[in-house]
Amino acid sequence: MNEYLNAIRQFCELQAKRGRTGQFVRYQILSDEVNDPTLVSFRVYGTRDEANVVMVAAGTNGIWEQLPESEIILPLPQQLQQLKAAYGVA
Repeated sequence: MNEYLNAIRQFCELQAKRGRTGQFVRYQILSDEVNDPTLVSFRVYGTRDEANVVMVAAGTNGIWEQLPESEIILPLPQQLQQLKAAYGVA
């Protein structure tokens, strides 16, 4: 799981540096989401199960930390599925 989350972090950092639109999800964390990464996950991916991806992209270490009320970069749903498959995450 750590390798998977590290791959997510690397993906997000690389996409932020490249700045290519359409290659990732650019998402503005809203004030009602700062204490609930599952809500961001639901709004982006349609499921609350990707909260760990949101936290990694936002630079937080756990559910107890507030998300920054700022823009984050997230993998597209199909990219996320590819990363899950590559790292054996169900």
